[in-house]
Amino acid sequence: MSDVRAILACLANEEVARVFASIVLHVDPDDIPQARKEKAVEALSRSGLITAETETLALNSAGIRAELAGIGGKVTSDPLQRWLDESGRIRQYPRRANEREKLLTTIGDQAINAGERLTEAEVNSRLERYTSDVPTLRRYLVVHRILARENDGSRYWRP
Repeated sequence: MSDVRAILACLANEEVARVFASIVLHVDPDDIPQARKEKAVEALSRSGLITAETETLALNSAGIRAELAGIGGKVTSDPLQRWLDESGRIRQYPRRANEREKLLTTIGDQAINAGERLTEAEVNSRLERYTSDVPTLRRYLVVHRILARENDGSRYWRP
């Protein structure tokens, strides 16, 4: 089975979802060109939603059940965890501004105590535990006003 994101991406694409439904319901969507059907079938196979055993396409019920059982233990009450890897480092920045703001605020609160004034090197040292791209994270924290800095970049603090 594949990544849950791949499964959701297939289901979010209307044409791919229609091909998936046609496989499950054993009907042929006549209005979708053959080349696009084949591309949709490839995406559905990669995601693990269908199996292509022999020449018959079928719903991968067993694989879907196994995937659901596997994610049962990964559910977390902290929605920000989905942006972090197992070691707590940023895997990806959220696209939505409010989620990005929450993630950055949490990191700022954890990395820098209120009232502390730090040099750039000290800030970098504290942010290294969250990412290998420290300058980008530091810039995001400043742009989102989670950190303030002197104009010359010599000191940083939480406003």
